Amino acid sequence: MEEQTKVDKDYLESFNQGYEVAKELGLKSDALEGINAGNNRIQAMKDGIEQYNKEQTLEKDIIPPFDMDSIDKSYIDISDPKKDKDKGMDMDL
Repeated sequence: MEEQTKVDKDYLESFNQGYEVAKELGLKSDALEGINAGNNRIQAMKDGIEQYNKEQTLEKDIIPPFDMDSIDKSYIDISDPKKDKDKGMDMDL
């Protein structure tokens, strides 16, 4: 049987807000470092920011940026597009 973890509604809301703020503004994990609050709201926002940054790091490691200069273009002939206009399959009727 699967174990289900209950997450406090306020924590989840704050976590998601932190995640979205990091996504929109590009905040790093230490952005809220000096802020201490009596409740878990700030910690949840910090956790959301940290999660977003972890995902971005993983994405950069998994999917390298596409580099047009690295494509081997030696096999592409773009000299005259009309040159091969009438070449292709013949249909005899």
